[in-house]
Amino acid sequence: MDVKQLQERRTKMYTDLYTNVIPERFPVHDGLSWNYLIEYAGEDLMLTQYTYTTEKIIKILEKGREIQRGDNFTPAGGHNPISLMFQECAQNVMSSSGMIQHPEREYMFEDEYDEFIKNPFDFFLEKISPRLNPAYSRGEVLRSFAFARYLLSFYDLNSKFAEANNYIKDKYGLFSPPPGSGAHQYVPFDFLADHCRGFSKIPLDIRRQPEKVLEALEALVPMCMWAGQNKVQSPLGSNLIPTHMGAYLRTSDFEKFYWPTFLKVVHMTAKRGQAMQIFLENDWTRFIDYLEELPMGTRLYMEYGDPKKFKDRLGKKMILAGFYPLMLLKTGTKQQCIDKAKELIDILAPGGNYYFCFDKSALRLGDVNPENYVAVLEYVLENSKYENAGEQVTTMKKEDTIRKYTCPEFKSKYVISFDEFKKEFPPVDERIEPYMREGYEKYTDMLRLQLVHSL
Repeated sequence: MDVKQLQERRTKMYTDLYTNVIPERFPVHDGLSWNYLIEYAGEDLMLTQYTYTTEKIIKILEKGREIQRGDNFTPAGGHNPISLMFQECAQNVMSSSGMIQHPEREYMFEDEYDEFIKNPFDFFLEKISPRLNPAYSRGEVLRSFAFARYLLSFYDLNSKFAEANNYIKDKYGLFSPPPGSGAHQYVPFDFLADHCRGFSKIPLDIRRQPEKVLEALEALVPMCMWAGQNKVQSPLGSNLIPTHMGAYLRTSDFEKFYWPTFLKVVHMTAKRGQAMQIFLENDWTRFIDYLEELPMGTRLYMEYGDPKKFKDRLGKKMILAGFYPLMLLKTGTKQQCIDKAKELIDILAPGGNYYFCFDKSALRLGDVNPENYVAVLEYVLENSKYENAGEQVTTMKKEDTIRKYTCPEFKSKYVISFDEFKKEFPPVDERIEPYMREGYEKYTDMLRLQLVHSL
């Protein structure tokens, strides 16, 4: 089979998986981060991030093909330390090992809730962003220079990654969703904790000023929906929610503060035709009742938990993945690693709605034994076929599982439509207006994506 046919076959597998059909076999995902691949290729993690070329990225990716076996392509890339330098970024900081980490800090203060609630996006740009990025706090001119340098360096590096990623994806016939069919999807509570108050301060807020927190969460919904827009609607794409705080909250706090706006965002996104891929950090077994409320076809990627409970309760409605402890690949024997894969496949694969992946990705070279890693993926690939391929997973209809929440309008004095813009700068001839509009909307959306990336 040539690589083009292989890519088409893999795409068919994912199309079936994501459209309620049992595929010829369940897809298999690799679990090696870009940082891991850098070190596996024998490169210095810190220096590599400052000296990227297209050729170097391809060389690292080619080396990784020695041990990678998955069907999907995980694009190379991560934080750009040159871009972060121009921002003087305080939220993503490089350690002495070369890892870029997210330190626990407070960027919004406890007495600022009222101002935040009026318009979270405007408040973020005016107050939080300069605290996250001190280079933006030195006046309009220097802020514009810093943002321009950040933007230029970001797109310069992204073009190198895009060229290398496309080369490897097509060379090895790997599956990748259509460009523009995926987005990072913020959800209110995690956004408030991650980017505003910090993990240590938000628990204090829900005790001391719970009504302000609830108002802030509702006020964030329009911004989260605006930020998560997709240019391309495809069953192969998805919006990613990396949950952080949910599993660490008391059940009563989860019910009151976390879940209501989370549920709205997921259903409103499903209503406009986009699936969700949700990484359930830590153990969400106690929240299975709530997860049942999500739209059919939601992709749940678990870190920990009881796989049998998830399969029994959610296996017909949701697509499940995860549970395999990456740490076992470092500490276990080859047979123990294979036995764990068999155990999870026996529980999760029957009936479809499953793809294989680990509970997390390997971040550093010492996180996994490569021999165990290869042995597990090869075993899984050999034991991933279905006898009843082509059958429907369930007779349930997705549209019947989507709640009809009304998406609130997003407003910001910094987000200006073309119709507003042309009042100040009208076209000199009506014939050029469509081209002006096209250009304005294209580059305004590129700016939106970049602002979302930098939040």
